[in-house]
Amino acid sequence: MASLRKMLYPTDLSPYSKVVLDFLDDLKEVGVEEIGIVFVVNTSKLSTVAGGFDVGKYIELEEKRAEEEIPGIVDLIESQGLKAKVHKPYPTGNPVAEIIKIANSYDFIAIGARGRGIFKEILLGSVSEGVVRRSKVPVYVFKSKIEEDESGVKCYKPCEKLFKRILVAYDFSDHSKLCLEYAKTIAQKVNSEIFVLHADEDDSCKIDDLQSVESDLKDSKVDFRSLKVCGSPAKVILQKQKELNASTIFIGSRGLGLGKALILGSVSDPVVRMSEVPVFVCKGGER
Repeated sequence: MASLRKMLYPTDLSPYSKVVLDFLDDLKEVGVEEIGIVFVVNTSKLSTVAGGFDVGKYIELEEKRAEEEIPGIVDLIESQGLKAKVHKPYPTGNPVAEIIKIANSYDFIAIGARGRGIFKEILLGSVSEGVVRRSKVPVYVFKSKIEEDESGVKCYKPCEKLFKRILVAYDFSDHSKLCLEYAKTIAQKVNSEIFVLHADEDDSCKIDDLQSVESDLKDSKVDFRSLKVCGSPAKVILQKQKELNASTIFIGSRGLGLGKALILGSVSDPVVRMSEVPVFVCKGGER
């Protein structure tokens, strides 16, 4: 069963990480009941700092910052009728490793990432990328529209309704089938429109191959369309997201193999990096 009841929310208290909180209503609608909040005191790069740096003082200041800001996050979550749990004492070390340790008791991770700025450069945070690569549970990467000027960074929601139009990248692998299960479960709850997209460079898949998928979705009584497009999968997925005005992308972390796969690093990775909307990266069978 594709459950989304327990969500882990890692935050470094930056504007990028807080975009997740703009979608609490949407997340609650699809079944989220409990949110774990984890703030990691990042000491992973302190070994490169020149001598004389007071590590103990740095940790103390970071913990103080968390104590000042996290209660407001808890209040916001609880005001939506959701349960909030703060992981304390605050973990210290490599953020990716600490997040992964905690994540196994959750259904999925929702993490904010720096998106594409005014110069369109790829600016996905290394922590977000590391979590996507190493997590054994699904990871939802939230992008934001950003504006940067002399006064700082402003982040805006990339879409109004998170699950209005779900683009599912489908390659017949187990992980893409799991993606579709999540999308179907969500669509049944909030009347989402699902686009099932199969992108294939060698054009070996026939549209008839999607008939079993279509039959299952018809039985589920969800609004859907299936599309088969020849071309580079990552480019096709990103292009179709814009053409269809999809509000989110669901993609598997691994596929079937060369020529067919949504392999993390070849397709999933650039989609997560380049997408202007949130990307749900499905994992499964690894816990």
